[in-house]
Amino acid sequence: MNIPTSKPLVENAFLENLMCDKLILDLGFKKFSGYSYLVINTDLGFQEGILLFSKGDVVGSIYFNSFNGIEVYGKDAFDLSISSFGYTDGILNIYRLTDEQIKLILIFNDKIKFDFKINKINVSKLKFKYDESYLKSFLKEAQFNKIDLRADIINKLNLSELLRE
Repeated sequence: MNIPTSKPLVENAFLENLMCDKLILDLGFKKFSGYSYLVINTDLGFQEGILLFSKGDVVGSIYFNSFNGIEVYGKDAFDLSISSFGYTDGILNIYRLTDEQIKLILIFNDKIKFDFKINKINVSKLKFKYDESYLKSFLKEAQFNKIDLRADIINKLNLSELLRE
């Protein structure tokens, strides 16, 4: 999935130096439109979380786990991304986009849509704490339910033979 880039508002900020709840509230208060891009590296592989904002609220979310080749969208991606904010060894980038760019992203990527209103009450309920057991149980269920696993797509299309050398 291609998301446009622009000059970063925040570039390579270390998670250990951030107060994530205040950052999210600040983006909401300032009616931010754009996205946050978070990368962490754990024993379960590289994990990437993208939160898409429009006028200060979250309107979409994407989560990738490289180890398991899993891509998750919407609410589940939001929950996994928020959990990833609690991991101290990671970086965060934030990019501003226009409202028109946000609308186009959502039009062409309907599955990432998820609405979350940014306010003190809602943000106070979020768990900015990395929970490896939650991730493991989610990944186990994802493999059981076949949620967008890249390996499964390759096998369904019989591409595995083409990838061998």
